[in-house]
Amino acid sequence: MDKIIAQQALEMALKAGAEKARVVLTESSLNTYSLLDGELERLQHSLSSSLYFQLFVDGKYGTFSTNRMEPGDFAKYLHEAVESTKLLAPDTCRTLPDPKFYFRGEAQDLGQFDPSYYQISPDSKRELLEKLGEEIDRSDKRIISVSNEYEDYRENVYTVDSQGFSGETGQTLFSLSTECSVKGRGDVRPQNFWYDSTMFFETLPLGCGKISLERTLGMLGAKKVRSGKYHVVIDRTVASRVVSPIFSALSGGAIQQKNSFLLDSIGKKVLSEKLTITDTPHLPGLMGSRWFDSEGLATTQRDIISKGVPQTYFLTTYFANKLGMDPTVESVSVPGIEPLGEDSAAKMMGSIGRGIFITGFNGGNCNSATGDFSFGIEGYLFENGVISHPIKEMNMTGNIISLWNNVSNIGKDYRECSRWRIPSLAFSDVDLSGI
Repeated sequence: MDKIIAQQALEMALKAGAEKARVVLTESSLNTYSLLDGELERLQHSLSSSLYFQLFVDGKYGTFSTNRMEPGDFAKYLHEAVESTKLLAPDTCRTLPDPKFYFRGEAQDLGQFDPSYYQISPDSKRELLEKLGEEIDRSDKRIISVSNEYEDYRENVYTVDSQGFSGETGQTLFSLSTECSVKGRGDVRPQNFWYDSTMFFETLPLGCGKISLERTLGMLGAKKVRSGKYHVVIDRTVASRVVSPIFSALSGGAIQQKNSFLLDSIGKKVLSEKLTITDTPHLPGLMGSRWFDSEGLATTQRDIISKGVPQTYFLTTYFANKLGMDPTVESVSVPGIEPLGEDSAAKMMGSIGRGIFITGFNGGNCNSATGDFSFGIEGYLFENGVISHPIKEMNMTGNIISLWNNVSNIGKDYRECSRWRIPSLAFSDVDLSGI
């Protein structure tokens, strides 16, 4: 990564008339290989690089970007950008952070980048896909199609601003996925998928094919279930659906616009005391770990929710200025939930006896101002702790605050391939509508 380009661009922006500026240089590459029923369906390779400018001129703020990387191209471009910014309405809340909030010191390696990325051969990638395809026995006449995909991604980001901040991040990501479709009764054609991902090629696991087919065949014979209040277990693969509204409600934008069901909730017990969520951004080898955010604000381990009590908002400099508060960080990094009770979905079902095991959400929404939600769901009825049959045409409705006040179990089985360490969850008295 040629950081000199970004540094030169910053100098030119200031010479062009910007009082302050931030420049972000991004370089990325993407490779995708897809097989459909064993035949190569798609091969994609892309490279991209861009410079992103944030200019502060006479109390006004403008953003610009270009993929022209020759310094000789900058002078005229930045002069026009500064003149364009002067035409905008003033916004005194748009500022660079107070330098005291910047990350300072040595950014030790957090294990986000695989140095072998550039040496991995196309044959190695194709070989992984072929092994994935061998996991499925195609003699099963119920199988309609099987799609396997390999993808790798690299991103390097360098940020520099006129107050002296500079920081560089790099990450690689490798993933394998399989999607299956099978014949059901009549015109029913269930389909499902599974994926795994890792930041290091050598640790990318196989097994997606087998799990994907099992999940797809498990959808055969789905039945409608009566409406009512149920014990619900939400699988770890989709449990973030009932956690993400909490993070959204604590975002600076939602708070400043008074569009949050957690408005004025800091220090108040609004959720179950069983719920503690902690952000741990400095754990090496975990996706999402970082020393600073896109503004250069230093990240730190912090409780988001402590025993049901919200502890922090996610405030960029802009929204912090709007609210008259100190900035924190733009968003959550590596959130984890403190375990409670049984450590897996299977054990939760065993202790509950009867209920609904949710393995997917189909559409729906959550009202950010009230927390009211309605989600379409898919999954299984379980009885005596054992899955009985798949369900269909059911909705889960309620309120996020009420839901979390009825949490009964929080597992330990989060997936390593996700930067959100959200395990399987169990709730009581959940409204489900069916027949």
